[in-house]
Amino acid sequence: MQPLDPVNDPKVLNAALEFATEWGENFRKPIAERMLVRFPELSEAEIAEIEAAVRKAEYRIYEIAEMEMRGEISESDITRIAAEEFPWLEGHHIGRLKNIGMYYARR
Repeated sequence: MQPLDPVNDPKVLNAALEFATEWGENFRKPIAERMLVRFPELSEAEIAEIEAAVRKAEYRIYEIAEMEMRGEISESDITRIAAEEFPWLEGHHIGRLKNIGMYYARR
């Protein structure tokens, strides 16, 4: 079996999502340096593509949470829809982004 390229590797994507949604001193900071520490084989172009993919997932889950707030879907639908649209996402990341999205939707 051929190994996944890093841009489509769930392990790499979930690590990038963890960095992209980190709180504290790294909040909203670029992830490239942290990604290179963990995955030194990545190129700058790959990291940029990976970051774009995880930001897309992040913002889409926030958008789905807003749909729940408007009464268009139920809270349990957020997790299901996110998992269907982004099958590489680990469950704990979906739950965390769902909670963040619901928080912001209600602000």
